[in-house]
Amino acid sequence: MTRPRHTDGAPSPLLRPALTFARRRKGPLGALGAWSLLESARTFLTGYAVARALDDGFLAGDVRTGLLWLLALAAAALAGGFADAGVFRALGGVIEPLRDSLVRRVVRATLTRAVASPTPADTARVSRLTAQTEIARDAAGGVLLTVRSFLFTSAGAFTGLAALSPRLLPLVLIPLAAGLALFAATLRPMAARQRDLLDADEHLAAFAGRTDHAARDIAATGAAPLVTAEAAPLITAEATAASALARWSAVRVTALGLAAHLPVATLLFAAPTLLSTGLTPGELLAALTYVTTALLPAVNALLTALGAAGSRLLVVLHRLLGEEADAADVREEQAHALRVDDGPRAPGACSQGKADDEIPAIPAPSLPPEPAHGPEPFHAEPSPSPSGPRPTRGPRPARPAPPAATLRGVTFAYGPDAAPVLDHLDLTVEPGEHLLVVGPSGAGKSTLLALLAGTAHPRHGQIHLAGHTARHARTLGTAARVLVPQEPYIFEAPLHDNLTYLAPNAPTPRITEAIDTFTLAPLAADPSHSLRPDHLTPSERRRIALARAWLTPTPLLLLDEPTAHLDAGARAATELAFASHPATVITVSHHFPAPEPGQRVLLLDGATPYLGTHASLLRESALYGELAAGLGEPSAAGSRSTAST
Repeated sequence: MTRPRHTDGAPSPLLRPALTFARRRKGPLGALGAWSLLESARTFLTGYAVARALDDGFLAGDVRTGLLWLLALAAAALAGGFADAGVFRALGGVIEPLRDSLVRRVVRATLTRAVASPTPADTARVSRLTAQTEIARDAAGGVLLTVRSFLFTSAGAFTGLAALSPRLLPLVLIPLAAGLALFAATLRPMAARQRDLLDADEHLAAFAGRTDHAARDIAATGAAPLVTAEAAPLITAEATAASALARWSAVRVTALGLAAHLPVATLLFAAPTLLSTGLTPGELLAALTYVTTALLPAVNALLTALGAAGSRLLVVLHRLLGEEADAADVREEQAHALRVDDGPRAPGACSQGKADDEIPAIPAPSLPPEPAHGPEPFHAEPSPSPSGPRPTRGPRPARPAPPAATLRGVTFAYGPDAAPVLDHLDLTVEPGEHLLVVGPSGAGKSTLLALLAGTAHPRHGQIHLAGHTARHARTLGTAARVLVPQEPYIFEAPLHDNLTYLAPNAPTPRITEAIDTFTLAPLAADPSHSLRPDHLTPSERRRIALARAWLTPTPLLLLDEPTAHLDAGARAATELAFASHPATVITVSHHFPAPEPGQRVLLLDGATPYLGTHASLLRESALYGELAAGLGEPSAAGSRSTAST
């Protein structure tokens, strides 16, 4: 059962963890209080020394006594500076452990959720781990420092007022309390507005994280206007929350002014009466000194800290501590699920082979239905007559394997108003076929591979890989296809790990053959040495990616400019290696090797695609002839460098 949450900004849910933390930090808190006593003594002397210097010294004609009291005041100021240094040292012993504790709570809660929940990671938790823990650290330090200063400064000032004349206390306390009460009335609304602003900020941060992750897809599909429209209300919500917080901040400033200046006005208004009833000029000046140099700055700092940092601290602590409470709910729900799972099962129920102390497996999401040319549903045949002979079944004819790749009416454009790169393209690639795709830059060759790989989606038309839709095939990983892009990704890991990333069970002889075939022996000299991708040449990165794809058991290889950056020998070795590969291979290249007799070549020219053999395309397409002439007559090994699409 999920426990109720207190979300109104009240400090009651925080009282218990705050007291627990305070008990664990008794030493630093005690040191903080001890150093603060010196601040109280300095505040006491601030007014009392002024009264004595004036009444007992200068006004009485005793300059020496007046100077001695002023010297005592100067000594108190020096001692107060020494006390301030001790206060900040003790403060660090309280605040830094608080920040560390909050980080541990957020990390623990996030890991608990990540392990237990099948949903993607919540980007807003990054804000909690970084920005919000730092907000809590800074706000807690500021609030603790300010509240401590107010309490000990007020103690010193009120002690001094009582020592001078008890009649001064109500003239200062009553207006000060009135201003503080008005200010306190703004705390709850301020906390609520601060919470709204943090909510809006988290929602906008989560949306920004998703948008950044999908930036390439957004640009490729022309979805920027839709994303902008979706972001607009989130931005408006954050701006509205910030405006509401600013309005309450104005009310807080008004309360701050009343609390800070009303005691001064009261003292000045009552001054004639006080002086006529026995209060000395030195005592009146001392009272004004207490108010203006001690209480006013302390109240101003207190109200500012509580109004801004205090409300932020309450809201952020609610959220950060709520993370751990939510994680506890997750653990409790898991335990409840386990208890239920251990109970009586319905007939035929299965535990999926899990031990009693394991968390039940999360069911996999349902996959989209197979296309029409997939396995047909079974239809029961009519039962034979009991008296008649039972018919003899012959062997069922084997169903032909579906094409390795099919495209039907595929249209793709980079943006809603852009001209299609591919327009109503129809193509069928049979299993085991090696198809070469050529054409000028911008004709859609790399786009075709992206569509087949499922990293781009057509505006119109259907794409299937071995009977699966391209979207479904993408969820199957290497069991459906492997793409080698123009800019392959290399991990900062040993060569062996890079090569076997998609084929972890590749046998050692096969790995050795790949290293030899793609001339990677210099990088394999130290098996434990991690490759530095930024230190590899483009040729080395390309050969590692090609060897990785060559090792991967997959029915379909999609190679985008596989011989780019390779010298003549490496190109020849690459072409021979993939020519004998059992998978279906679709190669996009400017530099094409001499096709085998009967091998098909797809020419994309941005208008009408041509599909045929090398000889037929030379006869039917002037563009193909120009490409072949521009590269020279293709040879088995190839002799020219590959341009990038």
